[in-house]
Amino acid sequence: MLFSFLLAAHVLPAVALAQSPRLDTCWPAFDYDGKSAQTDASYSRTALPGSQRETARYTAESRTMAAADGKLQIRLDGKNYKDFPAAEHGVSLTNLSKTEPTGIVGDFRSLKLSVDKPNSATAVTLNALRGSTCKPTDFVPESFTIEAGKEQVLTTTCGRSSNDYIPFLELNLDDKSGYLFVVGWTGSWKARFVNTGKAVDVEIGMERTNFRLMPGETIRQPSVLVLTRQNQTRREFKTLVHRFMLDNKVPRDSAGKVIPPILAVASGGGNKTPQMMADVLQYCLDNKMPFDTYWVDAGWYGAPHEDELYSNCGPNWYKYVGDWRVNTTTHPTGDLLPIADAVHQAGLKFLLWFEPERMTDSAPILETHPEFRHGQLVDYGNPETLKWIQDTVYGIIAKHAIDVYRQDFNMDPGPVWREMDAADRVGIAEAKHIAGMYKFLDDMRARFPDILRENCSSGGRRIDMEMISRAHTYCRSDYYIGRKPNDTAFILGQNATLNLIPYLPFQGCEFNCVPVGDDYAAFSIISSGTVITPSDFDGGILRRKITDDETAWFKKVFDIAIRMRPFYMGDFYQLTEETAAGDDVWCAWQCDRPDLKAGFAIFFRRGAAPEE
Repeated sequence: MLFSFLLAAHVLPAVALAQSPRLDTCWPAFDYDGKSAQTDASYSRTALPGSQRETARYTAESRTMAAADGKLQIRLDGKNYKDFPAAEHGVSLTNLSKTEPTGIVGDFRSLKLSVDKPNSATAVTLNALRGSTCKPTDFVPESFTIEAGKEQVLTTTCGRSSNDYIPFLELNLDDKSGYLFVVGWTGSWKARFVNTGKAVDVEIGMERTNFRLMPGETIRQPSVLVLTRQNQTRREFKTLVHRFMLDNKVPRDSAGKVIPPILAVASGGGNKTPQMMADVLQYCLDNKMPFDTYWVDAGWYGAPHEDELYSNCGPNWYKYVGDWRVNTTTHPTGDLLPIADAVHQAGLKFLLWFEPERMTDSAPILETHPEFRHGQLVDYGNPETLKWIQDTVYGIIAKHAIDVYRQDFNMDPGPVWREMDAADRVGIAEAKHIAGMYKFLDDMRARFPDILRENCSSGGRRIDMEMISRAHTYCRSDYYIGRKPNDTAFILGQNATLNLIPYLPFQGCEFNCVPVGDDYAAFSIISSGTVITPSDFDGGILRRKITDDETAWFKKVFDIAIRMRPFYMGDFYQLTEETAAGDDVWCAWQCDRPDLKAGFAIFFRRGAAPEE
């Protein structure tokens, strides 16, 4: 195995921009009371007066499509980007009637688009990345050949958007042209690609829809972004996509500046305060570690109970989710202010873990409001429930001046949503929950305009355009937790950065799979952001004194990580093809900041790879 790190000031050539796709000529496809809306001339289709607006980055306009019955209306909020060959639209449906439900909306697809092929007889290729399932094959590339007359369907069915595939789907018409279709939906989605010969028909929407809307009801549907590749290699196109995501989709602060990735030191919420959590913080301060964030993970909440204090989260972290009182056995002040105040006094950001969408039987609110959950799923579609969880979480954020809100979600909601839906309301429970979750995060941002959100979901199972625009992801897969056989965790780390960063610029993962002193392992795991939990190493610094040599190595590695970090906010170049889980290839990428005339390149030769 070989690891090489090179500071570089070379700027690779810019690529020419293609023409953006015109989604403003496309309309959703669906059946209404069994009749295709595509072929029904009775629908009115019009631009919404006064909706046109222009910003520095895009032009925007809204359009509506209305059924002749005066009830069903579809609204498309479109954007065409000025500096990129990109267009997108958001979709919502409303029942305009105040007294009657709509007819049945079936098989609703937010996007139905036909793209011409250069050669009618040829096959096309669909490229995608596998999702996150806590396996060494997370984020590996898959390629599907679609011959003329054939189709390919990709979907995620469990209710979490990137469990099966990352919803960035690359359609390649030939070596130099194609499209990237990006699904903006944090639930179950479905994408269908049909090679008709002359063209490829593309349809994208929720996985299951067959519903009527109640009087006055509005629901949201998946948003869709399309980027065009023309006269570019796939690698050149990925650089363009990364630029687009940085310029248009990553979270920004109240001043409009991109919020940079973090380098965090973590303590399990089951570690006692002040002494145990304070020990971790003091170790970092005494040794001038370059961390900018102190991360308190799961296990800090629930009725008074004793935990296994040296474990990252303790053995009972999952049992008390939904009871957001601070565990006074572990934290006798009844809050986390001793550690939060110490962190802020040290000049670091304070991060706290939550899992607001899940609730166990331990939650006191169930005594008065059992209707607030279905199974263990908190009902975000119920406005009263949503207000309760907002008041609860926002109150904790305000009290502790939390700088980084970490949101986990450790269940598959799809089966619960299906049980909640009536036969004529299929898809409604999911649509209302996802819209409620977006409102929860957006209202949080409105109240705390400079807060950073972090998106976990069992490690990387909700990576999609809508969540990327709201949060960073620093647990991109749970496979990194603990030591793994051979180099599988380190290969996965390389794959996640090389393959995924064009779509997810700010990402990272847990560092505790890394043997202390192993540079190859460390830099395989370090990405644009990273989190280290010292209490997980060899019993942890809380059980034994870390040696001077180990401290020196930690400091060396993270000092380099801090030097690398600004360049992840510039251009990203894949220097090798997307890599899979094998150990017989090289993996390399380059990050460049033209404004600084500086950058770096990093090269990994895996264990069985040739020397050249």
